[in-house]
Amino acid sequence: MKALIISVFLGFISSTLFADTMIKNPKAALDAIEINQPSLWPKPENPVAAGSEKSAALHVVQGFFGAYSKGDMEAIKQFVDKDVEWHIPGQHILAGTKRGLDEFVSFFGQLGKAGFAAEVMILAANDTYVIDAHRGWSTKAQDNIDLNWILLYQIEDGKIKRVQNFSGDLYLSDQFFNQILEVKSQK
Repeated sequence: MKALIISVFLGFISSTLFADTMIKNPKAALDAIEINQPSLWPKPENPVAAGSEKSAALHVVQGFFGAYSKGDMEAIKQFVDKDVEWHIPGQHILAGTKRGLDEFVSFFGQLGKAGFAAEVMILAANDTYVIDAHRGWSTKAQDNIDLNWILLYQIEDGKIKRVQNFSGDLYLSDQFFNQILEVKSQK
């Protein structure tokens, strides 16, 4: 009986909640929503991993975050290589690799339109790489997304050279960015 109820529930969910997407495994999508609850991932008092404090690469990323939190695109540029490659996973309209400062600035402008904000949970670094795990959400209540993200930064000559993003829920990321940015572009 329990299996039947779960099967009916998943069928209902897949035909309603995910009707406009191509989700093949609605249970996995629901699991991703559940595991990304902010209450499960409290922010530590000090997000910097022990032993990473002296990393020059970490200081570059922290400078980048400082400028990003102020929305200062000119300040952000001082931390980013002119030939930066910033990869965003998924099938949404922002997905793909942003190459160079112009595409990078445009991408962050789009994040601003989506009201995207971030709160670092942990930063760990060596001389070349920084790993950032953070909670990312929209500040626009009607367009909410609230997920864990992992970013792998490669630092070269004191600048962010390459970044690869990993989303805690690709389905929701695709849905959110397509919805919010398509709506914004139609206005």
